[in-house]
Amino acid sequence: MDGSRECAPAPPDEAVTRIEQIADAALRRFARYGFKRSSMDDIAREAGLAKATIYLHFKGKDDVFRAMMARFLAQVAARCEAVMAQPLPFPDKLSALMLAHFGAGYAAFGDGEHLVELKTVMASIATREAQAFEHIFCNHATALLTQAAAAQEISLGALTPGQIVETIAHAAIGAKMGPQPSLETYEARLRQIAVLAAQAVARR
Repeated sequence: MDGSRECAPAPPDEAVTRIEQIADAALRRFARYGFKRSSMDDIAREAGLAKATIYLHFKGKDDVFRAMMARFLAQVAARCEAVMAQPLPFPDKLSALMLAHFGAGYAAFGDGEHLVELKTVMASIATREAQAFEHIFCNHATALLTQAAAAQEISLGALTPGQIVETIAHAAIGAKMGPQPSLETYEARLRQIAVLAAQAVARR
């Protein structure tokens, strides 16, 4: 038997590819026009597909929204895992992790006028996905702090890694308050938060 044929990659799963195509299109549409102003027809046009094709995979717009969130979560998780695999000093890795998580979320949803509506939709029909998004950063950041402390790169003092991560997450959320910042401004604020957090746990 031809060994090269045995090692050839399997063809991509067409259904999975189509679902990802629809989810990506839904993210673009919801970010620009919001959830209420986006119909299944709109999502189909954004994806370049017939509406009947959308209904082959989804019962309705709520299902599309949850699939969009799941797809986005997988992308953010992959970015964060890539950061964790890099041999960076603690301050740089924390900054990169915050950008990969909070920065990606803001780039996708936060610099549009429909953020409040989309958050409401997340809370009502995609609670599990919204919680999973928060856990991505918390889990990775907790692991980062724990590893850095074990390597004596930082000193946690009287606080636990979880308490420090919770404070960092609250700061990242607070950095969006007030007049809506541009993505560049928000990313700069995330870097400042990372610098302050790194200084707070620096060994003395």
